[in-house]
Amino acid sequence: MLGLLISIAMSIENVFTDISRKKVLDQGYNSILISFWAKIAAFSCYVVLVAALASMGMKFALPAIGAKFGLTTGVAFFLYLLINMLVEGTAILLNLKALQVSPLSFCVPFMALTPLFLLPAGRIFLGEAITPIMVVGVSLIVIGSLVMNRKLVADGWLEPLKEILRQKGSRYMTLVALLLTCSVILDKWFVTLTPLGDANVADKIRAGLPIAVVLAVSKCIVHACFFAGLVLFRVIDWKTLRNSSLTFGEKLKTPGWLKVWQDKPGWMFLAGALESLGLVLQFIAIQFTVAALVISIKRCGVVLSVILGKFIFHEKDITDRLIASGVMLAGVMLFSCNKFITLPLALILAAGALCIMTLALYWTRPAGKGKS
Repeated sequence: MLGLLISIAMSIENVFTDISRKKVLDQGYNSILISFWAKIAAFSCYVVLVAALASMGMKFALPAIGAKFGLTTGVAFFLYLLINMLVEGTAILLNLKALQVSPLSFCVPFMALTPLFLLPAGRIFLGEAITPIMVVGVSLIVIGSLVMNRKLVADGWLEPLKEILRQKGSRYMTLVALLLTCSVILDKWFVTLTPLGDANVADKIRAGLPIAVVLAVSKCIVHACFFAGLVLFRVIDWKTLRNSSLTFGEKLKTPGWLKVWQDKPGWMFLAGALESLGLVLQFIAIQFTVAALVISIKRCGVVLSVILGKFIFHEKDITDRLIASGVMLAGVMLFSCNKFITLPLALILAAGALCIMTLALYWTRPAGKGKS
C-alpha cells in the first residue's frame, strides 16, 4: 500500500514537472541547455536534502554491489552510473525534443507505453511474473495510443499507426518509454540489493531513503556531466569565445546560455526541483513494490497532462486525445490492480472501457459523418 501511495504522488508530481519544462521550452531555448540547467537546479535541492538528513543522523552508503561480477563496490557503481548516464541522458533529450515539437496533450500519453516494454523486461531481468490481466491492461494502452489519431481511420485502418510513426513527438516519446524501461530495470536491481526486511513501515522508509537519495544524487551528477559535455560541444559558440575583443562578461552573454535564468528563473528552478523530488519518490516506491506497477501508476498522469495542456497551454482539438488517454489510463489501472481482481472481472472492465470509448468516439465524430 505504501508503494502505491508514493507512486500516486509521483504520478501527479511528474505531470507538473512536464508542465514546468514545457513553460521553458516553449520560449525556444536549446533543449540541451535546459537539460543541463535543470540538473544544476536539481542538484542544489539535493544538497539541501542531504544536509538536512545528515543533520538528523542519517548515514549514506552504497549497497554491496559488484561481488557477483568480481568487481569492487566502487567500480560496479561507476559502471552502473555510466550505463545509466547514456540511457537516461538520451531519454531526457528525446523527451525535451518531443515537448518542443508536439503539444503536451499529444506526446506525453505515449509514455503510457512503458508497461508494454516492462512486461517482458521485468520477466527476463527481474523475474516478475506476467499475468493475463497485465496483458489485458497493456492491450488497452496500445488501443488508446491508436485512438489518438482516430480521424485518420477514414483513410485506412493502419493510418493511425502510420501517423504515430510520422509524428516526431510520438516517435520520440515511444523511444523515451523504451529507454526508461531499461533504466527502471537497472534501478530496481540496484535498490533491491539491500533487503528492507520485515520491519514496520517507518523503519523501512528510514532504511530505504538513504539508498534512494544516494542513487538520485549520483544520477543527477552524472547527468549534469553528460549535458555539460553536450553544451560544450554543441551549444557554446567557441568562435565567439575566442574573440579577444570581447570582455569576459560579454562572452558569457553572447551564446545566450544564461538567458533562461534572466527570462524564466522561476520555471527553470521549479523544473529542476520537481525533477529531483520525483526521482527520490520513484526510488523509494520501487523498493516497496514491483517496478512495472510503479511506472504504470506514474503514467496515470496522462489524463491530467491532456487536461492541463488545454487550460495552461491553450492546446486545441484535445477531444480525441482525452478519449484515448482515458482508455490508456484504464489499461494502466488494470495493469496496476492485477493482484486484486480476477481475470473475468478484468475482461468485463476492459470491455466496458472499450464500449465507453466507442460511444465517446461516436458522439464526438465530425459533423456530416452520419450525425443526425
